Amino acid sequence: MYKTLLMVLLSGSLVMPAWAQKCDTAQPASAPLSRFDAGSDGRIMTDGKTGLVWLRCPLGMQWSGSSCEGQSLTYDWGSAKAAVAELNAQRVGGQRNWRLPTVTELQGIVESRCFKPAIDLQAFPFTPESGFWSATEIEGINNVRALIVHFIHGREYIANKQQSWRVRPVADK
Repeated sequence: MYKTLLMVLLSGSLVMPAWAQKCDTAQPASAPLSRFDAGSDGRIMTDGKTGLVWLRCPLGMQWSGSSCEGQSLTYDWGSAKAAVAELNAQRVGGQRNWRLPTVTELQGIVESRCFKPAIDLQAFPFTPESGFWSATEIEGINNVRALIVHFIHGREYIANKQQSWRVRPVADK
């Protein structure tokens, strides 16, 4: 009996989504899909408002032609910068100037009318409800902190650079 109950519970949980984004469509979009252009292969998004070029998928995931596949990875701040440097060496998306975004740039793609995650999932599919590193450092005695933007709700936080967070690289057009 317990085995049957366990199987029913497990099978039910397998078909339920891990998360469900919630958006207040009565509010105006802060980062509408119409602002972004996916380009020829869809791998990058160009922001028509800022001119910035974003990878659609967090580092660790790959663009499949219609969505992001794989597992997004987490990095400490130094490793995040090294991973972005590797994108430049590989000329990902034809770009050689990938970098960590400033906290202001990262907040520019936050969709404030949505949460869990606070981003347009058509523009940036499979964005986890997690923090993403920014290049914005917090001045201190030994500069061991930087800001992240947490996409569960789009707010910024101070993080220790030894913590592990996700990365969404940006480049200037």
